[in-house]
Amino acid sequence: MKKISRYFLFLLLGVLYSNNMVLRPTFLVLNHFDRHLPNADSSLIKNFSNSFFHFDSTISILFENIDEYENPAASYMSTIKELGREHQVNFILFNQIKHVDDRFTLEGKLFNTRSGGMIYRRKMDLTQYLNGQINELKMWVGNVTGRVDHDWEKTRESILFRDPEDIEYKKTPMGSAMRSLVAPGWGQAYSGKKVSSRVWIGTESALSLVVLYNFLKYDEASKNYLTNLDLYHNTNDEKKVAEHRAAAEQNWSDHVKFSELAIAFAGATGTGWVANSIHAWIVGPRPYKNIYKKWDPQKPDTTG
Repeated sequence: MKKISRYFLFLLLGVLYSNNMVLRPTFLVLNHFDRHLPNADSSLIKNFSNSFFHFDSTISILFENIDEYENPAASYMSTIKELGREHQVNFILFNQIKHVDDRFTLEGKLFNTRSGGMIYRRKMDLTQYLNGQINELKMWVGNVTGRVDHDWEKTRESILFRDPEDIEYKKTPMGSAMRSLVAPGWGQAYSGKKVSSRVWIGTESALSLVVLYNFLKYDEASKNYLTNLDLYHNTNDEKKVAEHRAAAEQNWSDHVKFSELAIAFAGATGTGWVANSIHAWIVGPRPYKNIYKKWDPQKPDTTG
């Protein structure tokens, strides 16, 4: 599905007051969503009074991947300063929402228009819930401006498990490790790591074949040694005695060589088998994506 890029500016022109009625700075809020959120603008207008929307696609530079820059915090300095002068604001707040399957990511960045630098950044990865994108957007904007509604927090909390310790996961790292202990690569495949699964299967299969080859050559050399040794002891022909002796000595040398190779490769195979199981546990499935992540209690200083 082709993404629909929408850019709009939400200019907080209202005067924000703290408990002691001290004047607080103004914000220019830039939202970029990869799909249309029909209630986003009306919800922000409703919850943040004295606001004004201004559409402008010339600020698309702010939607690039900031991590590609050597100095991310300073990568947009000139643009931020220019926007600050144009809209006469103290801070610029950028919000970006991207959807992937049943999840969405919300990334927020706070810039100081005086210095042009980024002073605060947050990125969250959440499971979608009813009106989740709008609610998280309000939470983020409200968190920075100091105006978080308790109902927004209750809406988020409604999707949480009351007893997280009782959650049972269908796939676990131990399950992955045990499968790879039975068959190399199985645990990686179980965890969805297809490339590493093929690598482990190929590596252990190749080592096993080398062990088998050397064992068969060892067995062949051992049998040939016994045969030539028996012929050596049961012939009176000097020429044949010399031939059987030379053959027996070569068989003995081959028997020792292939025995050592078989043992060495068997050790490598066993070590690789254990390493494969450990690797399966490391890359095994874990609940690394949280439905909800609490806000950082350390709020950025926006007192000017």
